Amino acid sequence: MIINRAFYRETAVTTLGSAVVLLIVMSMMNLTWLLGRAVRGGTSESVLYVLLGYQMLGKIDVLLPLAFYLGILLTLSRWYRDSEMTVLAACGIGLMHFLRPVMLIGLSLGVVVMAASFYTTPLAVRQIEKVKVESAHRMEPDQVAPGVFTESSRTGRIFYAERIRRNGDLEGVFVSSLEQGNQGVLVAKTGRPFADAKTGDKFIALHDGTFYEGEPGTANYRILEFSVYNLRIEPKMIDEPLVPMEGLPNMSLLGQLGNPKASAELHWRLGKTVVLFVLALYAMVFAFTDMRRGRMSNFFVAIVIYFIYSNLLGIGETMLQSGSVPATVGLWWVHGGMGLVAAYLLWRRLRNLPLFSLPMRLQRA
Repeated sequence: MIINRAFYRETAVTTLGSAVVLLIVMSMMNLTWLLGRAVRGGTSESVLYVLLGYQMLGKIDVLLPLAFYLGILLTLSRWYRDSEMTVLAACGIGLMHFLRPVMLIGLSLGVVVMAASFYTTPLAVRQIEKVKVESAHRMEPDQVAPGVFTESSRTGRIFYAERIRRNGDLEGVFVSSLEQGNQGVLVAKTGRPFADAKTGDKFIALHDGTFYEGEPGTANYRILEFSVYNLRIEPKMIDEPLVPMEGLPNMSLLGQLGNPKASAELHWRLGKTVVLFVLALYAMVFAFTDMRRGRMSNFFVAIVIYFIYSNLLGIGETMLQSGSVPATVGLWWVHGGMGLVAAYLLWRRLRNLPLFSLPMRLQRA
């Protein structure tokens, strides 16, 4: 049917566009946060974009339902605004006709959301934790950010480099360490990290500098000038990353069904697919545009409904984790309640009734 093909095409394009916009916005927010951590020395610049990629991969199951919600909302709103829905209604094609196409698109997207929720997102969480652990145990020169004093968690050394060239060479190097009660300070014009070809040990070759060594608070100092000083970088053992509940595989969660947090995580993963279909019903309800009120009134209510739904799910998950709600109930009370409200509002919309009507006594007053 031509109408269905037009609806499929426009909804798909609008959903894809919404997903791209949401992805860009979320990427910029996460990138700003990661850049702040990199400037403070909390994250190595070499893993910055790796972390950003995994974070975006873990947001697919959240972005797609919202993008689908906006896609249906914007598509049907345009059809109402351009009187296309009025013409279709005159031909005997009402809003209920689009329920089947909406659900068919929702089924295809639901498969993607379910795969992302149960596999991609936990994998991304595990990889993020692994990258963070490896980044925290990187060799000390790799942790240095230009213009920032960085302290090594293992050796207690404090590194500073005024500038870092693209090839990894350091300029204006400062190194401070405390060993056996003696404070040692190295100041060098340049430095270059390298590895010994035979042993594989890591060093940083400091050029044209001065070494100060002595006990703090006394005049017993030794000052040495050098042309080349090879500073050994202590190797670090990489610990196994602690995987949070959000990153555990599905089978691990199924083996901990007695744990309320594991049950809450399983219900949360399953609920992301259910959200897709419930939001689709709300999109059909609030897509109606009354030109006398303006097109933004229903759109604003639709956004409010989305935030209410999201907050209720967050509250429900917290109650599940604390054991206030049985695991058999899960988050179904939220999905069921929001679904019943959506079905009731859609029923009123199909009969051209006001979505929210006041009691007769208040109307007369």
